[in-house]
Amino acid sequence: MRNPELALLAACCGPSAEAPARAAEALRAPIDWRLLLDRSQAQGTLLLLSGILATTAGKLIPGEFLAEIEEKASRKTFRCLVMASELAHVMRNFETAGLTPITFKGPTLAYLAYGDIALRDSADLDIYLPRPQLKTALNLLYSDGYQEMSAAFRTTLAGGCEVALRRQNPACDIDLHWQFSPPYFLQFDALRAFHRSVIVRASGLVARTLCAEDLLIYLCIHAARECWAIRSICDVTALMTNQRIDWDDVLRETLRARCWRGVAVGLRLATTIFDAPLPQDIRHRVDGDQAVCAIADEFAKYLTGDIADHAGTPAGAMLHLRMLDTRSSQARYLWRRALQPNHLDASFIRLPIKLKPAYYLIRPLRVACAALARLRPQ
Repeated sequence: MRNPELALLAACCGPSAEAPARAAEALRAPIDWRLLLDRSQAQGTLLLLSGILATTAGKLIPGEFLAEIEEKASRKTFRCLVMASELAHVMRNFETAGLTPITFKGPTLAYLAYGDIALRDSADLDIYLPRPQLKTALNLLYSDGYQEMSAAFRTTLAGGCEVALRRQNPACDIDLHWQFSPPYFLQFDALRAFHRSVIVRASGLVARTLCAEDLLIYLCIHAARECWAIRSICDVTALMTNQRIDWDDVLRETLRARCWRGVAVGLRLATTIFDAPLPQDIRHRVDGDQAVCAIADEFAKYLTGDIADHAGTPAGAMLHLRMLDTRSSQARYLWRRALQPNHLDASFIRLPIKLKPAYYLIRPLRVACAALARLRPQ
């Protein structure tokens, strides 16, 4: 890696058994501690970084940065426990009302991937429910003090997949999904996932979540849409390291759902950056796919240079297209991404419900404005 700060961050976020040795190796280079701290916060990996540095770096960290890392990590740990408690409360209320929620990412991902709900911080809680259950779930959250962050959700546009809610005191954000991901990109089979879901019990949290194989597929699809980041690769690596994965099942489902390329890119990044464990036959299939290797190498180039967010940019859209396995999937992506409106379009220009079809004309304008705004700093 060209960047010593990113090299150290990657070392701390890799498999726990190897992290101290890799961190010690990375610490031989001069470290910009302010840059490292800022990046670890932006990537959501400060908790992992602080744990490894406490045992590896010792006196190498300047005192003011060591104190700042410990103070921020302490606050994030407390926040993780608060979020897990709130998730347990919400899931219990939903299930008491006869709903069938599945939580993913957040505390349950932290437990399955890292073995500790306090090792992965999250900005919000993500919960999936079938769309017919949405009204009941919203009423329960309203009674708990949550409010929609945008009234645009009520336009129920075709490109939407979630509603964001916020409670001010005590502070918590919830993303309530009726689809796991937006319809324009690789899709995730929610019905299949529910029938294969598992119950997590950890530190007072009891919640239904995705099984390890489905969680791995979802993480790769989600991270591919977000154009990957160190945190996403770290999550995939930790899950591959700490869970027994049925790789035949993963391969069958990715081929059936036509999301192999998007998932394979994640596996390639996890193995090349973090040396994640992968059966030889699956690794041979991943490494033998020239399109997968080219896309993964391009993402790795971004990561090893300067951390950048390519989601929402023309370059990101081109990477999305390359991760779709078929021409028909690419055509659907272009149609839905360019013209299928969602809540962002409703927030861009508020129209009466009866004029909802006009959002198909508004969306191309908003997408073009957003792309230009992203390009302007460059």
